[in-house]
Amino acid sequence: MNDIKAVLFDFDGVLGRTMEDNYRAWVHAFSAHGLPFEREPYFLIEGFNSRRVAEHFLGDSAGRRGLIEELIDLKETHYAENASFSLYDGVEELVNELKAGGVKLALVSGASSKRLEASVKGAFLSLFDAVITGDRVKNCKPHPEPYLTAAKALSCAPSECVAVENAPMGIMSAKAAGMRCVAITSTLPQDALLLADRTFTSIKELKRFFCDDA
Repeated sequence: MNDIKAVLFDFDGVLGRTMEDNYRAWVHAFSAHGLPFEREPYFLIEGFNSRRVAEHFLGDSAGRRGLIEELIDLKETHYAENASFSLYDGVEELVNELKAGGVKLALVSGASSKRLEASVKGAFLSLFDAVITGDRVKNCKPHPEPYLTAAKALSCAPSECVAVENAPMGIMSAKAAGMRCVAITSTLPQDALLLADRTFTSIKELKRFFCDDA
């Protein structure tokens, strides 16, 4: 892995143990309007920004389009008031070891900058050379723009980057950007992540791949 100059991490479900809290917040928002919100379909589209998530579950019904902003506000408020944020075990060690080895680091998340900064306390975000959130790009995953924006911010070619993802939309985004992509089975089974170049079951396995085998 000596040709890797940068590692670009998704946040929700890769570094942050946030997907269940996000899911419960969306259920709360949709239930307030008597609308269904299903777990598996949501986990499969992880990487969408909040607007795309709401649009996806509302479908094409013109009468419901006016609900989008209200649903997003309900979701974000519920998340802020009820989420119990934590990083996955081993994340800080992995990030610090990559940084100490001279690898450039980026976060590439569909989350808003406001939610990300409110969730992650302390100096963790400062470890990253670039933070690309869903409100900083025009097109969210699976479009390549988020990863291309991060590569440009790091002054790296896409071929010099490896993305770490946990869902199909993010993998498609990274691959469309011309990057290698590895996936972790933190929120979905391996058979949902077949587009990735390689899959891992834990941060510990991922650390061995990036650091111990270097």
